[in-house]
Amino acid sequence: MLGIEQYKKIQEYKELGISKLKVSEILDLAYKTVHNWWDKDEAYFYAFQKEHEFMLDNYRQYIIEILRICPQINNTVILRRLTEKFGDIGVPNSTFFRYVKSVRTQTGLIKPDRVYKFREATELGYEGQVDFGQYVMKSMYGNNVRIYFFCMTLSYSRMKFAYFQTEPFTAKAVVKAHNYAFKYFGGRPQILMYDQDRTMVVSENLGDVLFVKEFEEYVKEIGYSIYLCHGYDPNTKGRVEKTVDFVKHLFLDGRIYYGVDRLNADFLAWLDKEGNGIINDTTKQTPREMFMKEATMLQKVYEKKNEDVVVVTPHHDAVLYKNNYYKVPPKLVKETDRIRIEKYDDDLIMYLAATNDLVCKHKLVGGVGNVVTLPHKYYETPSLEEELLAIYKDSEIAIKFLKRLREQKSRYVYPQCRKLIQMRKFYSDKQIIEGMAYCVKKDTCKVLTLASYLLYKFGEEVGKKYISKSTFKKYREVSQEIAEEFNGRN
Repeated sequence: MLGIEQYKKIQEYKELGISKLKVSEILDLAYKTVHNWWDKDEAYFYAFQKEHEFMLDNYRQYIIEILRICPQINNTVILRRLTEKFGDIGVPNSTFFRYVKSVRTQTGLIKPDRVYKFREATELGYEGQVDFGQYVMKSMYGNNVRIYFFCMTLSYSRMKFAYFQTEPFTAKAVVKAHNYAFKYFGGRPQILMYDQDRTMVVSENLGDVLFVKEFEEYVKEIGYSIYLCHGYDPNTKGRVEKTVDFVKHLFLDGRIYYGVDRLNADFLAWLDKEGNGIINDTTKQTPREMFMKEATMLQKVYEKKNEDVVVVTPHHDAVLYKNNYYKVPPKLVKETDRIRIEKYDDDLIMYLAATNDLVCKHKLVGGVGNVVTLPHKYYETPSLEEELLAIYKDSEIAIKFLKRLREQKSRYVYPQCRKLIQMRKFYSDKQIIEGMAYCVKKDTCKVLTLASYLLYKFGEEVGKKYISKSTFKKYREVSQEIAEEFNGRN
């Protein structure tokens, strides 16, 4: 929508006899805009403006609540929050920004100015930058919650990542955050730049760096180089400092804290939808566009998650695991393949590492030097996934759920199916299919979501019979989020 000064200029040029086309060029406005306001009087302009601002009065209190939580929030972010919560509010952006400016003036919640600095370009896949931030959020109960977060930015593409937690970072937590970042990017750069943070660096004297032991071992294992910056240095580490600023002012500002797991999930969704899709002032492209060039130059990181997961190469028709040989189906496995072995209780589940296809299943044996043969008629024994597909063959919803489970959790199909088989002892198929329908609708087809829905629907006492104490808290949190979702509809 036009401002009053632009409207008056249109009328002035009209009085001078200048054509609509020429006026649109002089004022840098669309010809259609000039045409629409050409014959409108000033009273109509003010009436039109008042009508739209009257519509925004419906959202005034919501806007003020966001500004009270975070006065420095961008007006664009407020508009996005309104759109997410209420849908299209049917008001031109210029009218909305002018309205928020008026609200800020009336309430004294003025947004401070921000300063941007130019930074040099770097080579594809060469450099990344790491920094940390803190932020105080309001919980749903009005309490203050201090959030600590780790940020990593790829210097060439400006591709961003962050990880949140409620405790100050330790060396162990820093290592975990690095793993998450490398997994998100699909690899690591050649060098990472850091401040001399106490979670990683014990001391630094004339280039003689002493790292925290856990962090030093991790860097050696992953194999990248480190460059330590001197304090606040925007000329060398300014890109990640800008990412910290982005996280605070484009994501966290005005957001309510509902739990750290939800915060991390919401942030990843925000990154995919908006955060890495914002055009950079220097490159004039989005990080996502730049990352398409950089992704192939990153070094792959193979994280060894725990001692119960190993990747081996077969020798003839067997693989070696803890000093015993286990036979694999020769028709499914070639000597050039890599086999991933996952241990669950006393079971060894073997997959083709490249495709995640199930190879075979063995019982773990003790001792050393044993050769464990394949079960009799192994190829005729259906997998748990095949068993479930057969059980639910008449349910379109269940078939969709199982197929999406394989697509979304291809590496963990076996343990997911094993848990689902176990759940059938405590819920009827009708109840399970109801939960599957919710998962399919949300396009989150995994046992965590399914079991959490069933907790919400049929109570926690049943869930405690098959969910371990160590993981029950996670299921309960997701169940509570589902409950809030349904209660909000009522």
